[in-house]
Amino acid sequence: MVDYDAAVAAVQDPNADPILLAKIAYENPEFGANVAVNPRCYPGLKRWIAEFGDERARETLAQYGFTADAFGGPVQDQEAPEQAAQQAAEQQPADAYAADQYVAAQQTAAVQTAAAQPAADQYAAQQPAAQAAFEEPVATNPYGFTAEQALTTTDQMQIAQIAQYAPELRACIARNPNTYPALIEWLGQLGDPAINAALAFRQ
Repeated sequence: MVDYDAAVAAVQDPNADPILLAKIAYENPEFGANVAVNPRCYPGLKRWIAEFGDERARETLAQYGFTADAFGGPVQDQEAPEQAAQQAAEQQPADAYAADQYVAAQQTAAVQTAAAQPAADQYAAQQPAAQAAFEEPVATNPYGFTAEQALTTTDQMQIAQIAQYAPELRACIARNPNTYPALIEWLGQLGDPAINAALAFRQ
């Protein structure tokens, strides 16, 4: 949980880490409006706030012309939160915080159904033979993130969540052509050989 003082500082920082902003918006809904107007708030996060943020956050985004409809409709259907909650209960994560994160991950994954497959096919077709030699790591996270998602998703919110909650898939995130520059820079600072090799593949 991001503490209050850290959240205040982050939402006022024009160079704030987008992953931190997403974490604040999820854990501290009262900061949703502040996160929404931060220059580092990326479109996927604005979409999430427009759909799930509190009234003040939604009104703030609406003033700038951002609404859930403007992003192409609701993030998921009405049954998705109930299904995600049921799946979270079946998975039985270690604590309540993990359960909350699992539900959020499932809600975000619901966005990918129609749009992700063409992107995945295009990505696979464009990769040189060296890509075939890449050994996908085994996904061990409790949130259902897969190596294929990490390699191909175009949703910036999901990319941030995978980087934070599925560390075994960070090498895949490093290879994903849609991963945003601030996260690429952060991955390069981790000193992980597999991640460094993946980053070298991008160049």
